[in-house]
Amino acid sequence: MTSSNMGHPLITPGLLLLMLIPAITADSSGSVVTSCEACHPHATCLASLLNNEVEVESSSFKLVTCNCKSGFVGNGITCYDLKLCAGGSCCHQGYSWSTELGCVDVDECSLPDQPCSPPQVCENTPRSFNCLGPPEDDLHFSPGDSRSVQFQCGGRQCPVGEDCISVGGTSYCADPCQHYTVLNDAWRSTNNNGNVNGEHCDQSINWQGWYRLFLGDTSVQMPERCVERYMCGTAAPMWLTEPHPQLLDGVVQRGVCGHWFSECCHFRENPIHVKACYGNYYVYKFVPPTQCNLAYCADVNTKVCSTCGVFDACVSDDKINWRCERKALELVCGRNFIQVGLQMVNLEAGRLDPSSGHLADPSCSAHQEANGTVWYQVERREGRCGNTLETNSTHAVYSNSLFVYPLNSRNDSLSQPLSIPFSCAYPLETESSLDVAIKPYLLTEGVSGLGAKAESFMSLYRNANFTEAYPPGEVLLPVGSALHVGVSVDETYDQLVVVLENCYATHTPNFDDLMRYVLIQNRCPSNHHQVRVEESGSSLRARFSALLFLYQGDYRDVFLHCRLSLCDQRSSSCTPNCGRRISRSVSTSASQKPLTIGPITWTKGPE
Repeated sequence: MTSSNMGHPLITPGLLLLMLIPAITADSSGSVVTSCEACHPHATCLASLLNNEVEVESSSFKLVTCNCKSGFVGNGITCYDLKLCAGGSCCHQGYSWSTELGCVDVDECSLPDQPCSPPQVCENTPRSFNCLGPPEDDLHFSPGDSRSVQFQCGGRQCPVGEDCISVGGTSYCADPCQHYTVLNDAWRSTNNNGNVNGEHCDQSINWQGWYRLFLGDTSVQMPERCVERYMCGTAAPMWLTEPHPQLLDGVVQRGVCGHWFSECCHFRENPIHVKACYGNYYVYKFVPPTQCNLAYCADVNTKVCSTCGVFDACVSDDKINWRCERKALELVCGRNFIQVGLQMVNLEAGRLDPSSGHLADPSCSAHQEANGTVWYQVERREGRCGNTLETNSTHAVYSNSLFVYPLNSRNDSLSQPLSIPFSCAYPLETESSLDVAIKPYLLTEGVSGLGAKAESFMSLYRNANFTEAYPPGEVLLPVGSALHVGVSVDETYDQLVVVLENCYATHTPNFDDLMRYVLIQNRCPSNHHQVRVEESGSSLRARFSALLFLYQGDYRDVFLHCRLSLCDQRSSSCTPNCGRRISRSVSTSASQKPLTIGPITWTKGPE
């Protein structure tokens, strides 16, 4: 195909736009093509000049149509002799004869005897049909229609992910990821201009089986975006209209479009089958396009995908620039243990031995498989199995690495393991509330409760020694009584201590109640005559005492709340320095999202 207008009247781009409608509507049985080369030998190539049609032997126009000559029927790309083909003698299997259209595809899915068994869904394809499996569950769902296609082979149905493949003249169900043909055509690259270097067409290729795209020695994939006209060494480059499948999708069907004129999907071609393979590559079951010049593209920008590791995914934000990105591992940052999970499919893909995994300390190799995931566990403690601990102003961060070795590695040979670093961050600040109503009255006694959550809890004590907590039940205290409050935090790291940052009383169990009476502010008592901090910043417990008065002049219930922080003694001073004046806190434990412990009930002790 050439862009020259020599030998024909000069047509400006504006006139060419006006020619589009007559070219498409000239003959309902004709086909719009990119070149007269696409027309059948028994068809005429027609180009429109404004309102006039001109028959040409070879056309340099950008938009032309093919129409079967008199005595023939078809779409212009394929024409059938009405006399020779009468009765369907020219039709291949899967097609039936039409005196108006020629050989037309048989829709097997509309036949009374459905070829697919429930819950599979029948989908018609040229010359054949597909049995689509039910959609994958949402854990492995990928964009687009990711229902697996299942094939028939020798009277039986192939397993999901396999196709009926001929090997040595014998057909059997096999994995196309292991049985494919390398398609290494440099001209298919998305940066090759066919208008300059020559145009190719895939219509005449006898596509058989599955193909893997290469550019040079590097595996690539089809573009998932509209490609500019004349690129990929053709006139109308073909691209995938939906994203590639994921590993667990099996064989799926994807739409293919050819970009022509100003429409990315001007040519909506027959769909193809695609499968994702271990090792970050894909295989394609190509079919001939319906016309010329159209060809399948190889996206040169996806060369980087061949460098991705077994636990990497090749991702793109714009379908142009691609990068390797570590897949999200299963990581559980528990209160006492940290767990790392690796999916068995990824371990098998990388030929890694899950039983060989260990942490930075090789003696820590315990693992357990559950639901297709192999789990490794380590206690949340500094130094345990090689754990490191770093603290900043907001969090304590525990880090380690998991090492997994290749399968069948010899015991007497040095084998480089795959290293997978991981870390968990824990906030250094928490809060606790004594969510128990304290009823002031002029004579009597009372009760306290314990935090239902083990992370931190508050208790109300009878004496200043903090040795006898009130039993469960309603708390009734006389006005002017001393409240002895103890706060504890359950933490495994012995260098962290708990600090009372702010404590106050409210008439509701709401921690954020703005109507409050402040007892401790910025680590120091608000009133030294009524509040005394007994212990704070020296261990994982803190204690204070305060006198109970009518805070707002009535006898409504009283609730106590405290904001706590965990302080690292190695990097900062954790003991409050209050003196006679209330000091501002210079703690490196910055305020974080509140963690309220409770509610504390009086019908049971702490869990």
